[in-house]
Amino acid sequence: MIPRKGYKANITSNLVNQILHLIIGAATSIIASRVLGPQGMGYVAYAILIFTILGNFGHFGLNNAVIYYKKRKKVNPTHLYNVNVTLLILFAVAISSVLLVLRSNRWFLSDYNYLYILGGIIYIFSNLLFTHYRSWFVADELIRESNRFIITAFFIKSAIIILLWLTRTLNPLTYFYASVLGMLINAIFLGTHTGEGFRPEIDLALLKAEYSYGGIIFLAACCDYLHLRVDQLMIKQMLGTSFLGVYSIAVTLAELMFLLPASINTALLGKLYNTDEKQKFRQVMAQTYKLTFWICCLLALIGIPLSLLIPFFYGKAFAGAIISTQILLIGTIFSSCAQVSMQYFFSTGKPQIHLLTTSCSLLINIALNLWLIPIKGITGAAIASCISYFIYGLFYLIVFIKKEEFSLHELLSISLSDLKLLWSSK
Repeated sequence: MIPRKGYKANITSNLVNQILHLIIGAATSIIASRVLGPQGMGYVAYAILIFTILGNFGHFGLNNAVIYYKKRKKVNPTHLYNVNVTLLILFAVAISSVLLVLRSNRWFLSDYNYLYILGGIIYIFSNLLFTHYRSWFVADELIRESNRFIITAFFIKSAIIILLWLTRTLNPLTYFYASVLGMLINAIFLGTHTGEGFRPEIDLALLKAEYSYGGIIFLAACCDYLHLRVDQLMIKQMLGTSFLGVYSIAVTLAELMFLLPASINTALLGKLYNTDEKQKFRQVMAQTYKLTFWICCLLALIGIPLSLLIPFFYGKAFAGAIISTQILLIGTIFSSCAQVSMQYFFSTGKPQIHLLTTSCSLLINIALNLWLIPIKGITGAAIASCISYFIYGLFYLIVFIKKEEFSLHELLSISLSDLKLLWSSK
């Protein structure tokens, strides 16, 4: 692959990609919610959540080291690719085997039949490889190229859901398999366009070096993901599937706020790893941070009144998601800023800062959920997450100011020149 560095173009591509996901995803989720209801949506949401966790973190930190070792350590790309993919396949086999043993003894996911387990195994394999392939594209700032494949896979998945609806065959299982197929297509599309041919290789010395860096990021990533998802896990256990189905709509809508940081993060990470000039490095970070904060504030102001339309689109059964959505929208402002901030510390070789921040936020979230869910139900879960997101973002702001010597003016004061400078970045 030939690097095509263009910060502006990559952010634009990401944003367009996210907007298309938003529009099409909203349409398909409305269809699914009306057909499946809160119980069915909660049932599928929990299965996808579990398999996503296993797929996202089944590499045990390997994927987190790909960009660093390819760009900073200048490891032979082909060798790095072969070693990493080999280990990921072995991890997928091991995770799938353990999953089957646990399910066969009804110790895990006992409410789900083996068709869900089979789909889950495919999802785990696909997710592990997709994440690695995505990192490969990010390292060379080939964001636009990867987005073309991702959005194509999403179109196919959405078309399948609509077809199932039109043919009256949409149910929890078929809806679940549409998601599985979407992830599988993602992995195939990206994997066949990395520019690398796979040959199994093992290099223990390289793997040890990668894990010395990626292991910390992995722990941080686990805490970060659980921080965003622990409320759903606890609702399932404390309130049941139907309440999770309603709350999952609130989470989905609130996390549309992540459109901006998700659009920026991959472009930002590639930009930071390919920028050696310190002043330029800091400028890109500061401008990205302030733009994220203020645009997210604007999106929250728009989203809060629009959330009143949830019963109209999703049905009266989901009216309980309104207040939770509004609360989560506020919290997501601060979480979005934190998601951008962590890229800075990854690229500067300081992943331990993110680990400390996100682990503390996770513990606070769990404690607040244990207190508030029995009292306030899903609204309590939203309040707990909102408070922990605020602490999460505030801590990063303090670290930037005290440890990294950014000024509050640099990070929050926005001007027309900021927009022009960022948009003109190559």
